[in-house]
Amino acid sequence: MISVLVAIVFCVAIPVLAMASLVPSLQASAPKVLNYRGNQVFNGLGVVWFIWLVAFWIGAHILNLLHIGQPGWISYLLPTFPLLAGACVFGLFDDWAGSGATPGSVRVRGFRGHLKAMLKGRITTGGLKFLGIGMLSLFTAVSLYYDGATSILKVVLVTSIIALFANLLNLFDLRPARASKVYLLGLALALCCVGALRVVNLDAADIVALALAAFGPVLATWRFDAGEKGMLGDAGANAAGALLGYLMATALPFGGLVAAALLLLALNLASEKWSFSQAIEGNKALKALDQLGRKR
Repeated sequence: MISVLVAIVFCVAIPVLAMASLVPSLQASAPKVLNYRGNQVFNGLGVVWFIWLVAFWIGAHILNLLHIGQPGWISYLLPTFPLLAGACVFGLFDDWAGSGATPGSVRVRGFRGHLKAMLKGRITTGGLKFLGIGMLSLFTAVSLYYDGATSILKVVLVTSIIALFANLLNLFDLRPARASKVYLLGLALALCCVGALRVVNLDAADIVALALAAFGPVLATWRFDAGEKGMLGDAGANAAGALLGYLMATALPFGGLVAAALLLLALNLASEKWSFSQAIEGNKALKALDQLGRKR
């Protein structure tokens, strides 16, 4: 019971209340971008992930102060603190100070664009974000799995899954609530893996609490995102993707890690050549799901 209660209070209620109070300020002062309809929306809903993370950390430490045993799902998520905080901060910096953040500026996009800039001796804010999230993914993987030379391949796979998932989810933040829907689908799959494969030792109550906690940021931002008032931006999409990457990477056996890393690499590379938006628009089922809950 305490496990679920902590999740509801700190990872759902606090982010929901915080965003409801914060959005008017973001609407007034956060940078504006044009959405796919050509309407101005503010870029800043992604700060919900930093609020969520701080609330989660406070909740975990309150349990320690009260000498209440930490639920398994909290111990499981604690290693993500630097990863998610960094992903959110690097993403927010790119959102608010990067190329394309101001009207009329040219946005550097994709691996190719940022790599070309680096080869010319210039690190873009997107390139800094890519390097930063990559290093944080590596730090997370090393801290969890490094145990000598025999563990290097697993560390590489886990690093790749976290970093590539963070980038992949960002590629879907092009329509209202699309990234949130992809996140929820990925979350359901990840939790099924956690529960069924038993690589991570969590009981049923922990999995329910984990699901509620991970749903918090979506609930806190859904009406503003789907209602076309604001967008998650890199801060939100990268942090959400990094969490999905962590969940998948820690839940899969070695063979699953290989398959997931290859699939994520293929999808990220495919995005350099093909438009996910066009693919979604061209499929009736995907288009219907994409438009669900959005303004028509």
